[in-house]
Amino acid sequence: MSNNKHVQGRLRKLFTHGRDIRLLGILFVISGTIDLFWIMSYPDYALKVFGHTYHGWQGAFVKYQHPIIHWAIGYGFWYRQQWAYWAYLGYLTLACLSEVTTQLIEGYHPTRMTMIIVSVLFGAYIISRKNIFQASKAYTTPHS
Repeated sequence: MSNNKHVQGRLRKLFTHGRDIRLLGILFVISGTIDLFWIMSYPDYALKVFGHTYHGWQGAFVKYQHPIIHWAIGYGFWYRQQWAYWAYLGYLTLACLSEVTTQLIEGYHPTRMTMIIVSVLFGAYIISRKNIFQASKAYTTPHS
């Protein structure tokens, strides 16, 4: 019985202090790093955005923004900043719309559909944890 209370106490602390969101922030940084290595390992890889593939400098811009966005969201999740919550929801919305558009243009693809479903479920979890994200504090300099 004592072990059960210990586990419940640790879970309560995990959720009340937003440690789950901080852990997700670390995972965003890791996924951004993996994205970067993937892009560098396969320079001809062309990411589809809203059913269109970009090449040249535009393709590089489209590809390299993903690791940067993941790192920024990860940083914001680590500090549980409200801007990261909204940035994540915007990123989620655009990514899902892009995947749906690509499927409408190219036809159904099970991997893309799985990505949409998992992303929406993950987004629902983040929305349920909205109260953990804090508004950025305004820093003022002390008067002399």
